[in-house]
Amino acid sequence: MTRACAELRDGTPVGAWLFKANPAVWDVLGALERHEDLDSWRMAPSYRVGLVAPGQPCALWVTGPRSAPYRAGVWAVGTVVSVPYDDVGDPDDPSWFDRGAARQVRPYVKVDLRVLPTPIDRDDLRGDPRFAGSEILRRPRMGSPVAITPEEWTAVRDRFLDGPAPE
Repeated sequence: MTRACAELRDGTPVGAWLFKANPAVWDVLGALERHEDLDSWRMAPSYRVGLVAPGQPCALWVTGPRSAPYRAGVWAVGTVVSVPYDDVGDPDDPSWFDRGAARQVRPYVKVDLRVLPTPIDRDDLRGDPRFAGSEILRRPRMGSPVAITPEEWTAVRDRFLDGPAPE
């Protein structure tokens, strides 16, 4: 099983971080389609930002309703490569649908993400007992970074590695 890379205040071990992407706020689907480098990600201010550190595993979770024309779930996996820092979005970036959000000072983190050939569907993960109780499914409105436990991260890894993850 994957080892913990951090621990939440309540003692929950963190196996990886999920960084959420809301296509209504920023055109993540267009960026993925254009093969743009997703080398940094915006987070919500919380104590968890201070737990995010270089070398930790992470994934990009694209949000959305079941009726969306795309599959919500994990679209990219990778590693955190910097400590968090405060920044604003590029207000001239046409990918920002929510112009107000683009101007907000928020914590960001540099990441090295690999886009998966096929996204890992939220409903597929919901059906896996190792992931079914995950924070992202229980509290879908929670801001980034969202913690997933080592066991939940193993459930994700099993899907992008096409089989059980090596120890």
